[in-house]
Amino acid sequence: MAYRRTGKVSARLADNRRRILNSAREIVAEGGFSAAQMSEVARRAGVATGTLYRYFPSKEDLCRQVFREVSTREMNILANIASEDAPAMERLESVLRTFAGRAIQGRRLAYALLAEPVDVGLSEDRTRFRRTHAQVFAGILDDAIEAGDIPPINTQIAAACIAGAIPTALIGPLAPESHEIEDQSGARVLDDIVAFCMAAVHAAPGTAAQKNEKTEERRIAS
Repeated sequence: MAYRRTGKVSARLADNRRRILNSAREIVAEGGFSAAQMSEVARRAGVATGTLYRYFPSKEDLCRQVFREVSTREMNILANIASEDAPAMERLESVLRTFAGRAIQGRRLAYALLAEPVDVGLSEDRTRFRRTHAQVFAGILDDAIEAGDIPPINTQIAAACIAGAIPTALIGPLAPESHEIEDQSGARVLDDIVAFCMAAVHAAPGTAAQKNEKTEERRIAS
């Protein structure tokens, strides 16, 4: 007779798996994926290391699942804002503030998700995440162009620039140290990032020249 799990057994297994993932996520938020050693995850989750391997055969399997859960949560937050019934530029600013603000609040986790050297499998997951991320910005920019709020631009390129600029400003090699951000106030840094990105799409190349040409045409006509 085939063995069938009882409801209690299934619930216990699910609870163990959730505690393992929660513990791993906490460790990653504190020290990155490199800190998520299987023995430490098991200790914090309150399970034996051997038990942990029954749920996740390797550290890479565990880290990839943590990445998928956390990145999906972050992406859903941005996607929900992007789909709101509001003017495109309001949605863009809100998405920018949310993305950058959450990165400021959890810089170590943001570094782990976006820039920390990782295994090939996790790197592939990250690439898919970054592409989806850029699509959120591109969709809003498409709406802004259609509404006449910004000049026509290649929204895929612009979205890639925005999606890359924020992590570079906060967690890249040129980013200020944590104490510098704290000294300047996270709110000030956030305002500067949002202002830069908003100005970037408003001041598309050629816009100033076109305005100057029109001004000159009006001057000559008068």
